[in-house]
Amino acid sequence: MSATENIKQSNTGKNKFFWMDLIRITAIFGVVVIHVASDVITEWKAVPGTGWLAANFYDSLMRASVPLFFMISGALLLPVREGYRIFFRKRVERIALPLIAWNILFLIWRKAFYQPQLGWTEALLLLGRGGVYFHLWFLYTLIGLYLLTPLFRILTAHASGRDLFYYLLLWFLAGSLLPLAEKLGAVFFHSDLRLGISLEPATGAVGYFLLGHFLNRYVTEKALPGACLAWILSLAACFWGTFFLCGYCGGFESLLYGSFSPNVVIYSVASFVLLRSAGNFLEKHVPPGFKVFIGAMAKASFGIYLVHPIVLDLLQKGWLGFALKPEMGQPSLTIPAISLIAFVSSFGFVLLIEKIPGVRKIV
Repeated sequence: MSATENIKQSNTGKNKFFWMDLIRITAIFGVVVIHVASDVITEWKAVPGTGWLAANFYDSLMRASVPLFFMISGALLLPVREGYRIFFRKRVERIALPLIAWNILFLIWRKAFYQPQLGWTEALLLLGRGGVYFHLWFLYTLIGLYLLTPLFRILTAHASGRDLFYYLLLWFLAGSLLPLAEKLGAVFFHSDLRLGISLEPATGAVGYFLLGHFLNRYVTEKALPGACLAWILSLAACFWGTFFLCGYCGGFESLLYGSFSPNVVIYSVASFVLLRSAGNFLEKHVPPGFKVFIGAMAKASFGIYLVHPIVLDLLQKGWLGFALKPEMGQPSLTIPAISLIAFVSSFGFVLLIEKIPGVRKIV
């Protein structure tokens, strides 16, 4: 299964992975929270201290959201064995139409409300770069992972746990620790130190892709105590570290928010392990109706991801005759409230789209 498949997959009787549905819902709600909190978190000193700290906390709390999507994708997609033709036919069917449709829709949205002067040349450049709208980069990254997946399937089929751990260790060093060290050196010492060794194959989203497979296959419930401790410490590092960096720099500094920052990598690993365990526990103790509801939301999460920026624009820009902005009240309350409203509204939009013949395939 692909990322779009595992994001869309419902919790029907054939779904043996209730915990993955729980991760999908947690991740997509986290994405919404991050985008709501961003209006406050970027306004260092312009927002009262407690309000900014609340936004910093919510943003830090949800930092694993995007990595979790890549991780559950790898956990589901890499163990599957199928030919190239079948694999790519499925990928084209499930990603090409949403990619085209939402790029066109957001080009129209961008020109109508943000950039009236947008011309054909710039529009084509935006399409090529994946920059039509701030969240559509995700689809372009999926395409890259799809192109590599047949090769990674061979790797994971024959590699041992130690082999995969070695790659993931290189990925953590080359794609996480060293880049942060270089950036911190620039912030604190104004240095331009760069490592001359090239380890580009061990960087980027592919690490999370393989990490999800590794955790699902080799990490057991025995890791729960360590995961709990890692979750708390990495969350604290993001929250307090960002607070310190912003104070030191005199403005918003997002170094510790990056998806490949070491604290976020550790936080994402811990979140995956904890949510998987929580999902397995809940699956045995919740009624069937609750599972069906969770499955329906998980199935809609891909569509929620795609449509939620429009919903946030409608809620926050005043185009509906009112505006809901986190800075209008106490962010500790307004951020989760607006996030919940946007999430539920986006879910409703997706359910409506799914009822329209010929259009439902874009979500």
